[in-house]
Parts: sequence; structure tokens; C-alpha cells
Amino acid sequence: MLRWLLLGSIVGSSVGCMDDTAVDDPDTDDTELDEPDDTPPLPELGRRVTVQRGVDRAGQFSVHEARILDHDHGVKWTGVYIGGACNGGFGWTKAGVEAIHHATGWRFMPIWVGQQSPSICGAHSLTYTRGKLDGAAAAHRMHAFGWGAHKDIPIALDVEGGTYEFSPHRSTAYVHGWIHAVHAAGYRAYVYSSPFGIKHFHDAKLKLDGAWVASWHFNGFHAVRPSGLHEIGNRYTRHNRAWQYSGDFPVSGVGGVDANTSDLLLAPAPGGTNIATVAPRDVADDEDELEDAVDDGGVLDD
Repeated sequence: MLRWLLLGSIVGSSVGCMDDTAVDDPDTDDTELDEPDDTPPLPELGRRVTVQRGVDRAGQFSVHEARILDHDHGVKWTGVYIGGACNGGFGWTKAGVEAIHHATGWRFMPIWVGQQSPSICGAHSLTYTRGKLDGAAAAHRMHAFGWGAHKDIPIALDVEGGTYEFSPHRSTAYVHGWIHAVHAAGYRAYVYSSPFGIKHFHDAKLKLDGAWVASWHFNGFHAVRPSGLHEIGNRYTRHNRAWQYSGDFPVSGVGGVDANTSDLLLAPAPGGTNIATVAPRDVADDEDELEDAVDDGGVLDD
């Protein structure tokens, strides 16, 4: 997603010639990693989540483009840029998302692009407090798109690989604050990042409900599953992983897209709920159910 972020930086912020050297000074950081998260857990029961193909790009798809992706390429969901200080998305509206769902039956991955490293975006306050503020703002934007709270709907925080590399410590503080606020507002908290970032956030015991890993091994749509990504080991293997495996390739009649495969809970159409169809939150199922979750479900690529 870096190109979308750079677009947003050029349009909406002044990056300048800042040195992108990490400075992990605890005296200038308000990290609160020991603060307890006393948010009540979201519901745990419901139907299986299935492996499905998704896409994302900066600009909202037209209904015609969505139908091409659905009919010709088996796509079943798309990312939706809802906002954030470094958001490079454009054109996404509640009405547009509703029209796409009406035409295709797709589900959605709401994306919040918050603070990044100085070389990526002019907004680079990677602190716990800023994370909490941005998490609350993301929840507010979810309401504007018709995705209500306490309906087990996810929001994905975009943390670019360059942002994690700039400062793992500060990135972790920011993500931790964002998760806390998103959970408190009644949403699932996912993070999109590089394999290194995802592994670090998991091992830091942040309470992520799912991970969306950016690791481009292919060019174009391919028959892959999230379990085929080996760079994060056995982290996020319980219906809580997505993989962006190909980036910015052309699709006839549509233009450039990124390709994804997912095995996690996605957002319904605006106004919908996942309460009756919720996935387990990092709770192991028995082996048969795990197998069925993959075999029952979505389109598995060309």
C-alpha cells in the first residue's frame, strides 16, 4: 500500500527532508505497554470463516469494475479506505460501498492509515496517546460508513513496513494505543504490516484480533491461501490471517490492484452485523473444524 500512502503524503502533508533514523528515546515516548486492557471481550461463537480472495487499491471501485473482478477473477472482498492522517485513498463513500455490495455480495476490509515514519508521511507521532486518539477517530469514521459498534466488525490499521523499521519501539506503542481505543469502541482490531512488523506486534503480546501481512511473492492473481505464507511462522493461524501476496498489477477493465487471500472475519455491508457469524478470536478449534473452515468456503483463486 506504500504507493497509496505516498500519494496521500504528496497531496495532504509536508514531508520535507527529514532524517528517517529511528530514535527510541523512552524519555520522549508515552508508551504504556503495561496498562491493562479491561475492555470486555467481543462475542466468540458463530459460523466458520472461509478462505476468500480480495483486492485493494486507493480509489473506490465502480460497480462495473467490481463485477469484472467478481465474475472474471473470483474476488469476494475489497479494502475500503476510511481515513487517517496518512490516508492516500480517495472516493470511498458509504453509498459506493453499498452499491458494490448490492452488485456483488462482497464483504469489506475497512482500512485506517494513521501515523507513519517521517519519510512516508508528515504525520509521524508514533506514541501510545496518539494511537488512542487515532483509534477513537477510526471508530468515528466507521459510524460514518454505517459500520456500527459492538457488531464484531473489524478495522485494519495500516502500519507500513518502513514505519516499523523506522522505530519498532514507537510503532509498537502507537499500535498498542490504537488497539486499546478500537476495542473500547466496540470493534475488532487488525493490523496490516510487513512480516517483521506482524511478528513483532504478536510477540509483544498486543491484543490484535487479526493480521494482514504484506509480502509480494507473485504478480497477479494466484491460487494461494493465507496458510501458504511462511514468513510469520505459526502466528495468526486460527482464522485470523490475511495475506497481500501481489501488488499493483493491471487487470483488464479495472486498472491496477493488489491481490489478497484471507481467512479472517471481514466487515459486512454498511448497516450489517457479524454478531450471528462471528469467528473465534485466537481460540483453537478441533482439527476437523479447522479443515472444514478452509474447504467449505470462498473462492480459491484461479
